[in-house]
Amino acid sequence: MRIAYLNSEYPSLSHTFIEREVRQLRALGVDITTFSVRPLGRTATLGSAHAQAARETRVILRSPGTLMGALVRASLTRPLALVRALAAGQRMSPPGLRARLWHIAYAIEGIRLAQMLRAERLDHVHVHMANNGAAIARLATRFDPTLTYSMSIHGSAEFFHVDSWALAHKARDARFIRCISNFCRAQVMIFTDPSRWSDLHVVRCGIDTDQFRPTATPPPDDPLRLVTVGRLHPIKGYTVLLQALAGLRDRGVAFHLTMIGDGPMRATIERTIRDLDLVDRVTLAGAVAAEDLVRYLHDAHAMVVSSFMEGVPVVLMEAMACELAVIATRVGGIPELVEDGVSGLLVDPASSASLAQAIESLAQNAEKRRCLGRAARRIVCDRYDIRGSAAQMREIFGRYLSEALASGMSEPSSQTRTSVVTQP
Repeated sequence: MRIAYLNSEYPSLSHTFIEREVRQLRALGVDITTFSVRPLGRTATLGSAHAQAARETRVILRSPGTLMGALVRASLTRPLALVRALAAGQRMSPPGLRARLWHIAYAIEGIRLAQMLRAERLDHVHVHMANNGAAIARLATRFDPTLTYSMSIHGSAEFFHVDSWALAHKARDARFIRCISNFCRAQVMIFTDPSRWSDLHVVRCGIDTDQFRPTATPPPDDPLRLVTVGRLHPIKGYTVLLQALAGLRDRGVAFHLTMIGDGPMRATIERTIRDLDLVDRVTLAGAVAAEDLVRYLHDAHAMVVSSFMEGVPVVLMEAMACELAVIATRVGGIPELVEDGVSGLLVDPASSASLAQAIESLAQNAEKRRCLGRAARRIVCDRYDIRGSAAQMREIFGRYLSEALASGMSEPSSQTRTSVVTQP
């Protein structure tokens, strides 16, 4: 089985689970070619695994000339297919000149993708997330109907943009949709016809539980060491978390928080830390390579996720696999991972009081932290190991691509050829 993964940016530090999935599928004998829509950002190659992934990845938007070349080639060799792709892009586009122009660009990128896939004799496109990468994959199949595509949907971004991202169109034409949680599948069911619900499969993201495993914990009588991991973005609820910590400081609770990640809210968060007089209690560590994250987890007693919405955070799985106690908001797919009071603590979203109460309970009870951490690792090892997730994905790819070949949906070559396209 030959597969290609496309990402709007691949590899991406904020979507290490895609690189991990690619690596594990390869270990299962799947031949994967990776694609990126755009050139890589400055943090994309942090760490040896991502640096290697970057060296292996083909880039669609390598230069404006590559797109112009694809357009000229299509107009000379397949003009009707070119018109079909451009028209499909406009039907997907929301109103407005800017959106219309973007969807012209997506159609040309889809044509370029189709040409690249054909050059490598690949037939199928799989997309992680349902934003512009899914649009490009769908339009590639409009240009070349012998190509097919499928999607992995995570949320929550897709569910904020159901209409503007034309999710109903993308879901209708996908061979299958992989949903990373039952919550996610339920959301996708809202905008898909019931006749397609059997093609919505729950396959959870996974982590390497050998890489993320417990080690010697910090001394239990130390001030509570907290860690949080994620983009510095409004959806992460970090201002609410900092307000909770300020209240705990005023009540004499000893703690220190390390915030890992970077993003558009960095200046705001730095200012909030100063305004709340938390400079000596909070460290901004910036972006960290995936393989270095485990060191920060081993140096912590507990992880906090204060998000207003999430799919199922992979960083929570990683912390739980290291036997950290975890505190997370009761949103999205998180309750499918964390059982309140058993494998972690769930709190009300947007509530600094609820967060503070949970953090204080862990600060006061080292045995509670240990019990939650042990139960957390058992759950992750049982349900969220990357080996099991990748095996499920391999089985689904094999089933649908075999059906496609049997029904004549794609042209068989000397080998079964698949291309999986992912995008953050």
